[in-house]
Amino acid sequence: MTPSPASRFGGFASGHFVITALCACLLFFNAPGILSLPDPLPAVFMMALYLPAGWVVSCLRRWTRPIRKEGVKAVLYPALVAWAWALGGWLLFIVGLSWPLAGSVGSLMLLSNYFLATPSFMLMLTGLQSDLTFTTLAFSLHWYGLMFLAGLLPPLLFFLGSLLPHPARKKDTT
Repeated sequence: MTPSPASRFGGFASGHFVITALCACLLFFNAPGILSLPDPLPAVFMMALYLPAGWVVSCLRRWTRPIRKEGVKAVLYPALVAWAWALGGWLLFIVGLSWPLAGSVGSLMLLSNYFLATPSFMLMLTGLQSDLTFTTLAFSLHWYGLMFLAGLLPPLLFFLGSLLPHPARKKDTT
């Protein structure tokens, strides 16, 4: 039996929050060591955890290999949620230049990603460490590109990890 999109979304969410908890604790207790690594490496290492997480959840839930339409939904639904959260927080932050309350809410939404999506938060920090100013077009393109990747990479890597062979899948094919 093929898992429903809701089952795949729930599986991603459970794996995602385990990864986030592990990365947040690791970053909290060893921030100087982790942040001393070259710029994108902490985010790359944290993002790489989605591959084994996808495999583990796929094994535990005995998922079968999805068809293309199910695979697109498995990646797209979590990415849309992440993009909506990031874009909403960013837009509220920008509106906050006129309305301070909206800016505060936007800032809190963006900063809460430390607890809700630590690997994506680390990826977004790499964009803030550049020498560009907030007003340049190059910063905007860089920032929105990182926002796109921060929303897309976790579900994509998780999905790719769920496609790796596992014992339950071998039993289904024989």
